[in-house]
Amino acid sequence: MDIYLLEAVINGILLGGVLALLALGLNLIFGVIDVVWIAYADLVMCGMYLIYYLNAELGWPLLLACAVAIAWVAALGVLVHVLIIAPILGSAPINQLLATGGLLFFLQSFATLLFGTDFRNIGVRLPIIELGGVYISSARLLAFAVAGAGAIALYFFLRRTFVGTAIRAIAQDRGSVERWPDSPHVC
Repeated sequence: MDIYLLEAVINGILLGGVLALLALGLNLIFGVIDVVWIAYADLVMCGMYLIYYLNAELGWPLLLACAVAIAWVAALGVLVHVLIIAPILGSAPINQLLATGGLLFFLQSFATLLFGTDFRNIGVRLPIIELGGVYISSARLLAFAVAGAGAIALYFFLRRTFVGTAIRAIAQDRGSVERWPDSPHVC
């Protein structure tokens, strides 16, 4: 096998692991909330830009910037749910698509206005691993490992916890929430 093809296959698998974790998040959104939510990755983009700004522009330590960005994206997600998603939960899928598509367009345009279209990088340089002439990025290996750990943690959360079982039950039978509105066990 050509060494460049092997390197491309390895890099594709590593990137695929990260994209699989994003797909798991989309699966939870579509399956549990039952909303056509297409601005999911744009919330991740907001977190990445916040990390860039805090680290590269303000000089914050990278781990602190990551922690603040995670909290910010979580708060932004709650805000989006309350202001945009909750009012359209019972509406037709086309309305949900238009509302979340409008949010997607707004977030992308706002990020372009603030940061422009130039490539941004925080400058973390991790070593490149060489195995028999094949070069593998440590950053991609780390991202793949974190994505794999996140997917495994999500699996155990959904299978082994009460909240996870409730999430799966609601995804399978949405009417269960309406039948038991006063139950203390409904999430």
